[in-house]
This record gives sequence, C-alpha cells and structure tokens, in this order.
Amino acid sequence: MSRCTAMWSDNETSQDLLGFKVHADLIRSVVTDPKLLPVTLGVFGDWGSGKTSIMKMLEYDLNPEHYPLDSPEKEKYEKIAVLYFNGWLFEGYDDAKSALLSSILLQLGENKRFGPKIKGKVAGLLKSVNWMRVAKFGVKEIGMPALAAYITGGASIVPSLMGSGKKIMESILPKTDEEESGEEGESTSEINWEEMIKGDKSEASAMDVRTFRQDFEKLLEETNIESLIVLIDDLDRCSNERIIENLEAIKLFLNVERTAFVIGADPRIVRHAIEVRYSQMKFKDERDPVEASERLVTDYLEKLIQIPYRLPKLSPAEVESYMSLLFCARDIEDRTLLGMVHKACEDQRCANRYSVFGYAAVKEAFGETELPATLSESLIFSSNIAPLITEGLKGNPRQVKRFLNAYFLRKQLAKIAGLQSIRDDVLVKLMVLEYGHSKQFMNLFEWQAKQEGRPSELKQLEAVLAPPDGNFENEDEAKQIAPEWSSSFMRRWVAMEPLLSDIDLRDYFWVARDKLSSTLSGVSMIPPFVRTILEDILSSNAGRMGRAFDSTLKLSTDERILLLNQIEKHILRNPDQKVGYDALRGLIEKDVIESIEILARILLNVPADAIPPAVGNDLITLQRSKQELNEHFEPVIKQLKSTETKIGRALKPIEKRR
Repeated sequence: MSRCTAMWSDNETSQDLLGFKVHADLIRSVVTDPKLLPVTLGVFGDWGSGKTSIMKMLEYDLNPEHYPLDSPEKEKYEKIAVLYFNGWLFEGYDDAKSALLSSILLQLGENKRFGPKIKGKVAGLLKSVNWMRVAKFGVKEIGMPALAAYITGGASIVPSLMGSGKKIMESILPKTDEEESGEEGESTSEINWEEMIKGDKSEASAMDVRTFRQDFEKLLEETNIESLIVLIDDLDRCSNERIIENLEAIKLFLNVERTAFVIGADPRIVRHAIEVRYSQMKFKDERDPVEASERLVTDYLEKLIQIPYRLPKLSPAEVESYMSLLFCARDIEDRTLLGMVHKACEDQRCANRYSVFGYAAVKEAFGETELPATLSESLIFSSNIAPLITEGLKGNPRQVKRFLNAYFLRKQLAKIAGLQSIRDDVLVKLMVLEYGHSKQFMNLFEWQAKQEGRPSELKQLEAVLAPPDGNFENEDEAKQIAPEWSSSFMRRWVAMEPLLSDIDLRDYFWVARDKLSSTLSGVSMIPPFVRTILEDILSSNAGRMGRAFDSTLKLSTDERILLLNQIEKHILRNPDQKVGYDALRGLIEKDVIESIEILARILLNVPADAIPPAVGNDLITLQRSKQELNEHFEPVIKQLKSTETKIGRALKPIEKRR
C-alpha cells in the first residue's frame, strides 16, 4: 500500500459492520415478546467478540424515534422502555445491588415518555433503596440522625458511605451538549431528585425483597409500559463480588412481570465468580466433589440467566467483509455514498450470508463513481490478508481492528525511517506470529539477529513443513529443529505464503521494536478471563490460587500461553517473590505442560541468588511425583547446586537425602 492513513477508534457502534444484526434481531424478538417475559438473556462471547456492538444495535433498534410516524415498529416501541448500563460503572460502589437499583429507578424517572407519570413513586423507591444501602453497614453504627440526613439527600454527612444519588445520576444519565464539549452546562437531570426524596411523604424504612418487587411491579403497571428492557454490558469487567451482586439484584428485586434483562459477559468469568462466591461449600457426601461443584455453578447460572446466547467467531469471509467496511468508513468522505455501500452490504448478506463483501462488491455499489485510490488499494490488501489474520486472531473483531491499527503504525514508521523494501504480506505474516505467538516471535527475532536477517532454522523448517513438492510427511524432523514450532498452527504459519527464509528480516524486526520490550498483547490486551486468573494465581491466597489452577484448564491454547507469558514476566520482574514460582509449580501439577519449560528456562536465566531457597525443595518434590520431569530439571538443579547461593546450599542436603 502506498501510504498510511488514519486509524480506527476502539469504540462500539450501532452501525452493523460485523453482520451481527441477525443476532440483535433474534434477541429483540425474544425480549419484546410479552409471552416470554420476565426473562434474563445472556449474550455470551469472548473478550472483543462484539457483545457491546449488539447491545448498541438493540438500544438503537428499540428506540421509536428511529422509525416513521405511522410505522407499526414506532407504535410498538413507544410502549417499551429501554435502559442501557455499563456494569463496570458500579465497580467503585460499596453496594452494587443498591447502585444498580438506584440507576434503573433514576433512568426510569428521567425517561421522557414514562418518567412524568411515575417520578413521585420513583422518589419513594429511591428512599427505600437508600435505607437498604445503609442497612448493609448497620444503623447502630451510623446513628439515626446521620441516617435520616443521608436518605434525604445529605450524603456528605456520612462520608464513610458511597457518594450521593447525584454521583449515580452523573454516571448514567446522558450529558448535555455543553458537557460533551467540555463546557460548563446545567445539570444532566431536569429533576432535583434530592428535593423529590426530601418531599416524599412515604414511610422511610428499609423494604424487604417481596415489598420492593411488588412496588416496582406496580410502578411499571402505572406507566402503561408493556416491557422494560434493561441492557447490562461489561459485567465481566467487574470483580467477582460485584458480578454476583448485580446478578442477584436482577433476580431478587427486578425480575418481575414485563421485564427483560440482556446481560453481556464472558460466561467463563461469570462461572468463575460463582465458584469463588460458593467456594466454602463442602460436598462431603458426594462421590465426586469437583463434579458437584461444577453442577452447583451450572445450576446457579441457569437460574440467573434463563436464555444463554453464544456469539460465533468471525469466518474468513466475515473478517474480509468487516475489514472492507472499516476501510470504507475510513476512506469514503461522502456520507451518502458510504450509506449506499452499507446498504449494498446488508442486501448481499440477506441474499448470501457466506459471500465476501470485498473489492468487487464495493466497486459495484459505487456505480459509475470511481473508487478512491487509497480505498482500492486497501480492499485488495484486505483480500490478501484476511485468511492470515483470521487464522492468527481467531475471528475476534476487536483484535482485527487493533491488529490493523498496529499494522498501519508499523507502515508509517517504516515510511518515516525510509525503509522502502517493507512488503505488506511479509509484515502481516510476521505480525500474525507476533500477535498470538509471542514466544516463537522472539525465537525468530533471536535467530535472525545472529544471522544477518536470514535464519537457517527458518529455512530448515520451511524445507520440512512447506516442501516444493507439497508432500509434508516428517513432523518429527520439525520437532528436532525447533520443538516449540511443531504445533498445528506453527506448521500452518511456516507454510503460509509468502515464505520468509530468503527475505532479510532485519528491517521488519526494526519496525517491531516496541514488541521486543513489551508484547502487542500486553496487559491492556489480555482478555478479562485471563486477567482474572492471573490475579488469582498470583494472589498468595491458597483458595484463590487453587480455583485459578482449575480455571486454567478451561483456557484455549493461545489464552494459556498468554497467561504463562504474564507469569514469566512477573517472575522476571520479581525473582525474589515465591508466588510466581508457586504458580508455575501448581500448573505443572495440573499437567499444564507448557509450564515445565518456562519454569526450567526461568531458573536457568534469573540470578540464582535472587531465587527463594524453598523453590529448590519444590523442584525435588516435582521430580519425585513426576519422573518424566527429570530431563527438564536435572540440568537446572545441577546448575543451581554449583552456585554459592541460598538455593544452591539448600539443594545440596536435599540431594543427599534422595
């Protein structure tokens, strides 16, 4: 491609670039069917799979203002209230249940169509929610005068509690135009809720669950709302405690007639939160306690979320179509023309969901108008790389977008540096390796650095895995050259065009220098479930670590490697902290075989005087329990024993006792 242009933001959109409207329409048909209410539906998917985009599409499609005056959709949706929340907003509150209840009540009270009818009743329920929140801390400790001031708006009198209702309002209600632009504006709310609560004459007392449900259901009846649809996104970014609190608030307080809740989350994180919550339960009478625990989690999740809906990963055709639309959005300045392109894509998806919306389709949508040169180049580029990045990024939309952004940054750097020989296909192939298989990427960097950009190991691998006659037979030979390159993905990567053994790779690694100090898939790029396991596994808490070891077995191969890379980085930064070594030992005991080589490599490379002496005893214990580990750890033990360090001295008497 001839030049680098603007990149893409990571913000969600109601514009359907993924072809996911079919999923949004299906979910919409469920939550607007009175016969199916009340219902809680889970939109399940991995990090970056498009959950938020579906939420935004639902929010847009359920807004009656987006339909013509006399249309049946407008008439239908006028009777439906839709509220959108980001579950992560409640992470900083001391009581997520109360925060969620307050937020839903405030949004209902602020609704242009329904709010005027019910704002008085909303104020009464808000007062009761404040009582419930305070009750969590104990009225005796707080005192009645302070309590009365708190529930009537004087939250500053009780600084130890969470902020006032105004804090919740500011976090959930839409900003004015002045606020969006950074200027001072009026309050986001036209209703003074503090005054409304003060003026409410209802009895100020904490409600039980049944009373709250009855009053909430009555409130919905009096508004003539046919259904209240609540969209809760990013629940999987919350802590374990907050996830459970939000789910229980929905089930206990809000799951009444006329309601539908749509929850976006990675189901593995939700299951993990339930496991943590009920980890103290014992299953002594069960033949298989692990199976009993799994059954408990499954049953609990099914009670909270009646309809799970799993989002699929993008296919190569869908990835190419997605990239085509991203390039169109970037390169087409005429909004009318861009709308025509989107319409053409929607029509093609309806006619043939498996076809690619690429160069030919965009050109046809343009009609007599000539394609911009940059767009034409981008679409051809998209066609060439789609299979590569689909394979490397597992059809994940967010990673596709971030990959393209990183690619264009590299291209711009190469241009500024005057590196004219950088080829798009070579750069993309190397970035696919870098993005998902950082260890092999570092192998390749080290090989080429020692051999002026043309590593002999890569040439040998290509000869075995991509022979000219196409007859791949000897997998064992590939393992002898480089054991870590023998996986099915690595075999496919080596054989992908273009072959790299005759290309000078030095310039490509020069533009990838950011990778050599920190991974493209750094901490901000770690999927939430992997991040949760990482935090638990390094927590020094035996219970959390044990659950994290079990959860590791549920990771995909790529996610497991990403987790191990982060543990390795933690140890290299903190070689004197035993928790990192304990993490790898626990994973080895769980037969996570990739952990073996990482632990051996770390112990051979970190300064021996920094390694805690107790690690030596762990090594011997591992060897005794798993004889197959001898070949990995005998060289490590021999090297450590040869040093005059604490761990070296600790190992010597252990060896004598053997």
